[in-house]
Amino acid sequence: MDYPKRYKIEERIAYELRTILILFGVVVLQKIIVITWMGFAINLVLLLVVLRVLLEPMTVVVRWALYGGLLLDITSGARLGGHAIALILAVGLVYLLLSRITSESWILPIVAVLVGGIVYHLCNALLLVIQFGGYDFVTYLIAVALPEMLVVVIPALPVFLILRWVRSIRRGELPLDVY
Repeated sequence: MDYPKRYKIEERIAYELRTILILFGVVVLQKIIVITWMGFAINLVLLLVVLRVLLEPMTVVVRWALYGGLLLDITSGARLGGHAIALILAVGLVYLLLSRITSESWILPIVAVLVGGIVYHLCNALLLVIQFGGYDFVTYLIAVALPEMLVVVIPALPVFLILRWVRSIRRGELPLDVY
């Protein structure tokens, strides 16, 4: 019988710690360094997590969404779990809608980021309404969600191509077809 490779517990812990450290670096980069010319920060965690849905198994992506959301909650002072719930729901919907489409299409990352951004911001707006009661939903969508989604769509395709290239190198594939 062909058994899948089993990893030792210390290897799994090291892998999860590496993932958390990578996401911590991305969150620090997002919160401190990356500010666009309009004053909106590019949501790098949303971008990476949604694009990983197109390339990686769902279990890996959900862990990235959970860790990234919790790190965003910790660094932004929000209630613990709000960003994590929004990222996990965004990843889940993108997976349900786009999992059957091949990742070779160049429009797919843009659509994935748009769908993930819509779900992410709707969840955040809903959590704000639940938390504060009479929160102005339309103002949030116009002032926060729409500009941030437009800013995050711009690097979607280049980041997707870089992630796909890194995945192919990691698997030992040739980046170009040689026939």
